[in-house]
Amino acid sequence: MAKPSQAKTAHVNLMTDTIIANLPPAALRSVLRSLLTTSPDYSTAFEAHARSLLQRTPFLPPDVLFAPLPTPAFAETQARLRCSLGAALPLDALRLLCHVVRAAAEQMVLTQGSMTQEAETAMVSIDGDIVQAITAVQKTLITPTGMRPLNEAETLLVQGLLDGLMALRKAWASRGIDFVFERSLVLVSNLLGLSVSAPVSASPSMPYLLSGEATPLSLPSAEIETFSLGSRRLPRIFNGLWQLSSPAWGVASQKKIVQSFSRYTSLGFTAYDMADHYGDAEIIFGQFRKAVEQQQQQQQQQQQQQQQQDGKEVPKVFAATKFCVFGEIDVCEEVVRANVSERLQRLDADKVDLLQFHWQDYSNPHGITALKLLAADHRISALGLCNYDTLHMQAALDAGVPIVSNQIQFSLIDSRPTFAMAAVCLKHNVKLLTYGTLCGGFLADKWLGQPAPEPFAGLTPSQRKYLEMISIWGGWPLFQELLGVLRTVGEKHGGVSVATVAVRWVLDFDYVGAVIVGTRMGVSEHAEENLRVFGWRLDEEDREQIEAVQRRSRRAEVFEAMGDCGAEYRS
Repeated sequence: MAKPSQAKTAHVNLMTDTIIANLPPAALRSVLRSLLTTSPDYSTAFEAHARSLLQRTPFLPPDVLFAPLPTPAFAETQARLRCSLGAALPLDALRLLCHVVRAAAEQMVLTQGSMTQEAETAMVSIDGDIVQAITAVQKTLITPTGMRPLNEAETLLVQGLLDGLMALRKAWASRGIDFVFERSLVLVSNLLGLSVSAPVSASPSMPYLLSGEATPLSLPSAEIETFSLGSRRLPRIFNGLWQLSSPAWGVASQKKIVQSFSRYTSLGFTAYDMADHYGDAEIIFGQFRKAVEQQQQQQQQQQQQQQQQDGKEVPKVFAATKFCVFGEIDVCEEVVRANVSERLQRLDADKVDLLQFHWQDYSNPHGITALKLLAADHRISALGLCNYDTLHMQAALDAGVPIVSNQIQFSLIDSRPTFAMAAVCLKHNVKLLTYGTLCGGFLADKWLGQPAPEPFAGLTPSQRKYLEMISIWGGWPLFQELLGVLRTVGEKHGGVSVATVAVRWVLDFDYVGAVIVGTRMGVSEHAEENLRVFGWRLDEEDREQIEAVQRRSRRAEVFEAMGDCGAEYRS
């Protein structure tokens, strides 16, 4: 898009200006999002103008952020730093975070018991912002030959943030206040090259797990369906950890996150899906797994007795992570092995259970070369794909790459895998690991009988995406009919929820290995409900009721308009 002249950008039609001035903020956001969706070329100009505005707007002074609890100025500053992250200004966001952390250390003069729940939530949300900012900074360090080191200015900035966190921890410890920035402390330390187990790291042994504050790990009480993936038997529901990549899905302290890990694992949900860009998901999982191993060693004798009594094995947690290539990369053994080494370092492991490979640019033929190098790396137990379409998955298989899985979007609203990919999966025994199966939570009882929501009326980024998918698929009225049918089917099968039926519909396809259900660790929990997915299947009558609605949808148009699986990420 050609850059408009300064004179031209100064003029806006009077009536257009009237709309901008009078639309409610939520409506204006909705219109803007629709404009960028239908005219994606405008995104570049929009982001450039946003960056310009942010960079010429001064920070609010630190002495107005806390009094001693967070003030409205704190909320304004937090919104500002999140805009900086969205506008690809991660270093600016880090400067703001240093600003906030130092202000908290100096101004939050609290005493034990004086931290309100609202204030603690605000601080935990800043912890999540730091995680997202550090992840964004790490992305800027990626070069075609691997990760470059921080330069001097970047090092000083990150060190300043670490110093601020340490000062805050010291200030709060002296007053008996729990420190809630464990996630940040570990990630910032790692970026500076400090070991996770160094003195500055936060709870490397997860003492609250081992002390019994979390749910004790034990054998699952219910029979969970499993499937074979490589040499492992795994549950047919994976715990998705993408919510750890951003506070937009809610935030929790590391303590609460690990307690949720323990709860899900105890119920038999032992497989976790993560990625190199999901914030600190790999690190937290790695710490959790080490703590589990430590606990299992402490209880080894008791566990052996239990195994002798019931013949079951104590469940082992499983990590499905990713190697995602979004830009230019030198495809050579050194670079590819370095990425695997990074995964292992963050997971604190000597093998990757499942590495899922994403290759953004299909026009670059070196994706196959990278896959072959990964297949030759004995540190990878199983190799899968992520968001590959049928044609390129087939090409990888034809090249002899031992692919065991492909992670793609699959739901009642997005049934693209049934059009082409299914046949290839069945022929080559490739299992689909599906996400988006609950459409960001829209396939749930709570939406039955409700009007279509406004995109910015409390929806998450995922829900805004899936709300558009519902519109493309058939619209909100038809979606309401689908929810009604799912509710009827659920009542027939013992009163299971709409979400449970939606997951069961996907699992009943033979080529689906597991559904990845997003888990907002420490924020909300659906582990017990997930158990109700197992032990039954949809019968012919159920499938026909659902199909009667599907036939009236535009599902074929979704395939034609969006393309095969993963095409939406490559438009």
